[in-house]
Amino acid sequence: MKYIFKEGTGQNFLLLHGTGGDEESLLDIAAYLDPTSTVLSFRGRVIEGEMNRFFKRNGLNQFDIESLEEETDHLLDEIIKISEEKGIAVSDWTILGYSNGANIAGHLLLERQSDLKKAALLHPMSLGVDTQQTILENKKVLLSFGENDPIVSKESFQKLVSQLKSRDADVTIVETDAGHQVTMEEIDQVKEWLRF
Repeated sequence: MKYIFKEGTGQNFLLLHGTGGDEESLLDIAAYLDPTSTVLSFRGRVIEGEMNRFFKRNGLNQFDIESLEEETDHLLDEIIKISEEKGIAVSDWTILGYSNGANIAGHLLLERQSDLKKAALLHPMSLGVDTQQTILENKKVLLSFGENDPIVSKESFQKLVSQLKSRDADVTIVETDAGHQVTMEEIDQVKEWLRF
């Protein structure tokens, strides 16, 4: 996978962009959250039209589950490999994912056993997959939702929240009046959440 790695002295951010983004899309947000952060930012391998994605879909909110599973495995393998190369414990990363990137991150937390412990998921939704029963009491997850989001329905957002809470993840919810875009209001709440 294509990625950017920037070493710092602060927090460790693992960045996963939204549809049409790339490995540079969330760098400014990471710098705002912690100017001294170490950053590992991936570009999704799937191309839809001219847009980068982390897994295939067959239409709006119609997900290709085979692609999702394959790409989730590949992403986790890349995270583990690069973490070993850079001498960073997998458990030290905080995932920052937006939209499509937040969705694959949520799926990874729910459906794979890994040392990843902390994630801020901006405008995620449930992908309708819930096959595991692993307790997630050591996972801390922030999820943001825009009341006027034309892509993420309240039901699909709440289903993801329920999936995480039912397995004892520590869940924080941020709701704004926004649509599907990332707002300073939610980024400031992520910054506050990162302090604890």
